[in-house]
Amino acid sequence: MKTIAAGMLGLLLALPTPGMAHRLDEYLQTTRLSLARDRIDLEIDVTPGVMIARDIVSHLDMDADRRISPREAEAYGKTVLQDVTLDLDGHAVLLTMTRVEVPTAEEIIDGLGTIRIRAAAPISSLAPGRRALVFRNNHRPDGSVYLANALVPTDPGIDVTAQTRDPRQREIRIDYQVQPASGAALAWILALAGALATPILLRSRGHRLKQHDPRGPRSRTRAHQT
Repeated sequence: MKTIAAGMLGLLLALPTPGMAHRLDEYLQTTRLSLARDRIDLEIDVTPGVMIARDIVSHLDMDADRRISPREAEAYGKTVLQDVTLDLDGHAVLLTMTRVEVPTAEEIIDGLGTIRIRAAAPISSLAPGRRALVFRNNHRPDGSVYLANALVPTDPGIDVTAQTRDPRQREIRIDYQVQPASGAALAWILALAGALATPILLRSRGHRLKQHDPRGPRSRTRAHQT
């Protein structure tokens, strides 16, 4: 019976639980990339396991007051971004951090905190054709587990054709196709421009008619009196 009980206990301990999404000694780094014609958006979520959480907090909480200030959070986010690279068609793309969200030090130490870093890279509006985007994460390679993926583009004219990753997913290559702007979208833009211009044209025309009334002010006054 003891052997059976020990076996059952081992089985229960081996089952995953909601609070253990990854190993306790790992630093999970999940990256998502969003593609548009004029920008690339980057989302990096980093989650330290319990066994390394205190070390991460020591890098976050630089003044050791057990409180992570916005300035400290921003500094850590920039440190992470300094360790990643982004290339579009063989040319380096500069990322700028737009937001960072950091949980409390206690949440991180308990293994329940995820640091969320958001960045964007404005690019020249892409001409139709094939494009290749390469992202590489060099942040804390020892003890880290990486995930990387491209999000489904919101622009129907952008189609992700392939995603190629290295075995650790530190690097991902995203091949995608940019289609010409659709005729329907162009027609919608022209219709919107026309709708916005119509009131302006009508006001301008009315103003000209008032200025060029051949009867003049006196004629208009008599006509009103009769």
